[in-house]
Amino acid sequence: MTTRYNEVNIRNGPGLNHLVIYKILKKGYPLKIISNFENWSKVVDVNSIEGWVSNSQLTEKKYVIITSNTEFIYKFPDIKSKKIAKVMKNFILKNQKCNQDWCFIKDKGIKGWIRKRGIWGN
Repeated sequence: MTTRYNEVNIRNGPGLNHLVIYKILKKGYPLKIISNFENWSKVVDVNSIEGWVSNSQLTEKKYVIITSNTEFIYKFPDIKSKKIAKVMKNFILKNQKCNQDWCFIKDKGIKGWIRKRGIWGN
């Protein structure tokens, strides 16, 4: 799951009466759902921070976030293929599909393959 809007509140419990513990200020920010309660999902982010978010704030669009300091996007899923772009930690990319070790990403006119070991998300 990813954030549907550029500002999404993460709360300490399922419901609007619970405190906002932080805000995600990026549309497409990847989150993993760890449980559900009514119209709310308990999520965890790339930094292992947990909280609750309304399901209306989430979308099933797939994005990944770069977790290593530097990663490269390759033309083919092979480190010997041509490097298309360099991406830095915390950069978010739209994920098209994955195989065992690689994901095919597409973002702002760039498309190619990135190693799974340097990303987090779906």
